[in-house]
Amino acid sequence: MKSLEQYWNESYQRPDLKPTFDNWLDKYWQTHLSTASNEDLIVDLGCGVGNNAKYLVEHGLSPIACDISEVAIRTLKTFLPDIQTLCLDMAEGLPFQKDSVQVLIADLSIHYFDETTTHEVIRDLYNVLKTDGILLCRLNSTNEISNKGNVIPTIDRYLMESEGIYRRFFDREEIERFFDKEMWTYLHIEEYEMDRYTNKKMLWEIALKARK
Repeated sequence: MKSLEQYWNESYQRPDLKPTFDNWLDKYWQTHLSTASNEDLIVDLGCGVGNNAKYLVEHGLSPIACDISEVAIRTLKTFLPDIQTLCLDMAEGLPFQKDSVQVLIADLSIHYFDETTTHEVIRDLYNVLKTDGILLCRLNSTNEISNKGNVIPTIDRYLMESEGIYRRFFDREEIERFFDKEMWTYLHIEEYEMDRYTNKKMLWEIALKARK
């Protein structure tokens, strides 16, 4: 097995990579993003080369772009040199104060962990969000498993080994198990096929507010 840092540093070595966004954030612009001020903390967690960061910057916002891969961060800075970045492993905790983040984006970035770590990561997301803050998140769908080719099952039927790392897949029941409705208010939940990448991808999109 590879570490996530090693896997993503290798993956982001490709010279053709550049930020490309698919407008999924549009539906949240009027109600949640356009009202954010320069003082509001906006975090793009697992930013990669800056797909969502590019969208936010082009819409006049100033996010903090975070990723485990220093290679991804370095590539991102070539396209968005003025953006604030952090290289971090979210499995080790988030370096933000409690109740400090207004908008937290986790786009295909929190489904790489075992059950215990996933719960810990989601707990950290909850803790750093403001009372009126929002989590915008996309997750692997269980209907994506067949697109992954050679996957190796584990004792957790939602966790597979693929390309030397673990990947977690979600159905609606699993989403609601991890994002308990006693702690989260659901603003949006939808499963669909995304075509941002070369191959289409089945995913879940959720928008949540922390109940505090």
